[in-house]
Amino acid sequence: MNQWEVFVMDVAELVEGTDLELTIRTLNPGVQKYTYKRVRAQVSTALDQFADQLQVRLGRGQLSKARFSIKVIEEIQRCPAKYL
Repeated sequence: MNQWEVFVMDVAELVEGTDLELTIRTLNPGVQKYTYKRVRAQVSTALDQFADQLQVRLGRGQLSKARFSIKVIEEIQRCPAKYL
């Protein structure tokens, strides 16, 4: 189970049942902690629907009480392949 975090202006931006393009960061301990990824994902308010957990921070960094489960469908590469 991975733990992720997302920054949004409003929790209503996280619509269930649709594919969302999000910038998330990992909260897993270790060298990769706090690294960001751009992903296409689905979220659910049912914490047991998907294996990974998502915590939400609002625009100024306040931790929201809302918790979600998240399924990362694919990672989106913003950098052209020749630079990877």
